[in-house]
Amino acid sequence: MPTARASGTPHEPAPRKQSQAGTRRRGAALEDAIRGAVLDLLREQGVAGVTMEAVAVRARTSKPVLYRRWEDRAALLRDTLVPLAMQAIPHEDTGSYRDDMLAILNGWAAFFASAESAIAPAIVGAMPHDPELAEAFRDGVIGWRKREMAAVVSRGIARGEVRDDVRLDVARELGQAILWHRFLITGDPITPELIEHIVDRILLPYATAADPSP
Repeated sequence: MPTARASGTPHEPAPRKQSQAGTRRRGAALEDAIRGAVLDLLREQGVAGVTMEAVAVRARTSKPVLYRRWEDRAALLRDTLVPLAMQAIPHEDTGSYRDDMLAILNGWAAFFASAESAIAPAIVGAMPHDPELAEAFRDGVIGWRKREMAAVVSRGIARGEVRDDVRLDVARELGQAILWHRFLITGDPITPELIEHIVDRILLPYATAADPSP
């Protein structure tokens, strides 16, 4: 005669199913994994490797999950690249125009020396051939930098450190352009001494000297 089975023993698979559900990523954890997948693909395969399908596979999710959060590839790229730039480049008010610019240029130097900098040449090189990427980079990263640099110059004007007729489009690009040129084109070193020279001998004289034009 068969013996009765102990209560609680007939449903062994249930705990395993619950455990699997407990590891499902949601919210910020899922979005961090997706952005990480974008950066990994940029480093490994270049911009052409960043497709919605490839990101979904790398992040171990699905394309519908991506499209519920980002309307297209450009939006996903923008949402990945802007936080990366914001983490790398200081944008806090240090209390002086000189110190703001030293912090910003040293932030770029640290970024160029990091592993993440490998994505920058890939992005710049692909922009002429990839309108989605160009839109994401210009509207996202460059748009954010323009706004932040305008704020730096405006603070300098308000403190009396920067002349109020300075050309904003030149002042916001002058120091950063030199560093980007060295990073992308010449490969010449970017040192703390160089950054201090740019700020003290180029940026400050330009931003503070009276405009000689009539």
